[in-house]
Amino acid sequence: MKSTKKLFRIAVTGMLAVSMLLPNSLAMYQAKVKADALYLRESPGGDVIATLSQDTVVAVLNNSSSWYKVVANGKEGYVSGEYLTGTTTTDFSLGKAKIVCDTTVNFRSQPNTSSSVLASLKNGTVVDVTGVQSNWFKVTYNGKTGYVHPDYISFSVTEGTSSNSGSSSANNSSSETIVPSANAVAYTGTSEKRAEVLEYAAQFLGTPYVYGGSTPSGFDCSGFTSYVFANTVGTIPRVAQSQFDATTRVSLEDLEPGDLVFFGSSPSSISHVGIYVGDDTFIHSPHTGEVVKYESLSGTYLTRFQGGGRVIFD
Repeated sequence: MKSTKKLFRIAVTGMLAVSMLLPNSLAMYQAKVKADALYLRESPGGDVIATLSQDTVVAVLNNSSSWYKVVANGKEGYVSGEYLTGTTTTDFSLGKAKIVCDTTVNFRSQPNTSSSVLASLKNGTVVDVTGVQSNWFKVTYNGKTGYVHPDYISFSVTEGTSSNSGSSSANNSSSETIVPSANAVAYTGTSEKRAEVLEYAAQFLGTPYVYGGSTPSGFDCSGFTSYVFANTVGTIPRVAQSQFDATTRVSLEDLEPGDLVFFGSSPSSISHVGIYVGDDTFIHSPHTGEVVKYESLSGTYLTRFQGGGRVIFD
């Protein structure tokens, strides 16, 4: 598939530092840094505690505003969500963390409360966090690998340095620019219109699937895509089949970020739609019981792929 080609920079203004009331209902998921370098801050717009390199995989704990609460390299902090993209990686090191509970918490064999208990971990126990799955942390302890619910995991937060003290490569290189005062980051995209679609779509990660839904309180698949496009580059039909019929066909090999991707048993039986984000990944609202998420264009999605749909021409 085509890779993105044009380099441009997006300055994130102070408008991003909005209310950070963090509801517990949003799903935890993994993402990777899509900028050359990105500051991890101790609070929205606050002091820098780390610089994350391109393709660093993070666990997103909350995305209820433009500042995402994440964990990376054993540190918990905030990044601008505009500079994260989807990844299907589930195994990645998040560093050491502590168990926080009243007495003990169950260390389970699978990421659910009905699976067998491998051990009971006491408050203050140090564990290695090695990934995320189904809204649970994957954890290694005493030679065993299992899962602990994120409510009982605490990562240490290192005191940050001044926001003017980032690495020289992050502050001085013309191709790896970060301006702390604006949090501007090098971002690769084919056009500003395509980037606008992807960034607008990303703010709804974690939104629940609702059959017939077409608002931020809940989306079905085509409700999500029609809402995103209506609020960015232009109106498209509401139903997946109609979106397929109304858009220009694009082959798998020619997909560009911002194109629609359609799935079904045939071109006349389209049953699902998402938005391609690049790197064989798309964002969609999957089905009942799920939330808006990034997904790999592989497996059954690949076998059911009926074509791309182009709305943006550049």
